Amino acid sequence: MAVFSDIGRLKAQETQLTKMAYYDSLSELHTGTLLADRLIQGIAQTRRNASLMAICYLDLDGFKAVNDTWGHGAGDMVLIEVANRMRQIMRGGDTVARLGGDEFVLLLLGFANENECKEAIGRLQQQIAQPLTVLPEALSISASVGVTLFPFDDEDPDTLLRHADQAMYRAKQAGKNCYQIFDAEQDRHTRS
Repeated sequence: MAVFSDIGRLKAQETQLTKMAYYDSLSELHTGTLLADRLIQGIAQTRRNASLMAICYLDLDGFKAVNDTWGHGAGDMVLIEVANRMRQIMRGGDTVARLGGDEFVLLLLGFANENECKEAIGRLQQQIAQPLTVLPEALSISASVGVTLFPFDDEDPDTLLRHADQAMYRAKQAGKNCYQIFDAEQDRHTRS
């Protein structure tokens, strides 16, 4: 009986550690660890299906003001609400992960062309911009999104994330509440 009890406790601890490694405790979204695995799978699937995959690096605009005005507890509630909104518009094969703070990465699979991707990003930004319901007063926030499209940007997973991050910073510099698509062709010419 004692042996079974110990095994049960060990299995529960193992399950808890696995959950902590792969899921963000606040938002219950995937972490960077699981994102890396999903990115490898997404690349393989995109090659098989001859489709496009969008790697979207998203940063919330104005999030620091929420923390400064209402505190970190309110900021956490906003992150949870935004995570739930992203979950609502994700399709079956898509992945959304929280990297930390107010930074998220989305893997959107199965696009036939770039216009489908742009429409999906527009829907995502509209969903995030809806008034927040968890704060003491009505407030809307926006998101700056950097996107790179695989296989147009035919790189390894780490480089794809870096390119999406670079595009996100360009979106911030362009005035926020917009998206920028990484230009892989221009990047290749710059490096040549």
